[in-house]
Amino acid sequence: MIEIVEALALRRPEPTAAFIYRRVADIAHDRELLAPSYTSVRKVIGGIDPGLRVLAQQGDAAYRDRFELVFRRATAGPNNQWQADHTLLDVAILDKLGQPVRPWLTIVLDDYSRAIAGYTLFIGAPTAEQTALAVHQAVNRKTNPAWPIAGLPDVLYSDHPPVHECGAGLHE
Repeated sequence: MIEIVEALALRRPEPTAAFIYRRVADIAHDRELLAPSYTSVRKVIGGIDPGLRVLAQQGDAAYRDRFELVFRRATAGPNNQWQADHTLLDVAILDKLGQPVRPWLTIVLDDYSRAIAGYTLFIGAPTAEQTALAVHQAVNRKTNPAWPIAGLPDVLYSDHPPVHECGAGLHE
């Protein structure tokens, strides 16, 4: 019955708890089972992950807006806090051998302005070198006057440590 409540609650458009309760009571009656109480149905609905509910009922864009990967922190001004993050892009490019591969993007984001201070685009797993290249671009003045972000941040956050190849060249 819990799975039925959850399935009904994740429908689009979002049904009311009363609708779900009536439907579950009908299903329980048809199967000759004891119907759950209205309170129990509401508890099951309330226990569904909020992210899953937004995704199911409002779609991908609403999910990204509410649960985006870049964590927003309150900042006092520009260059107060920056964030560095990697993402595997949903596009394919050709590598040196002409094989299609998905590139990675590393960005450095100013939390105050939400502007990109630096970035690097590359093939292969993220490394500390890729993060350093994006930070290098972020702290330096840009040649484009429309991109005025530069300087040193007070704090630089990175939610994922860079991927390292541990033990490369070692033999067991």
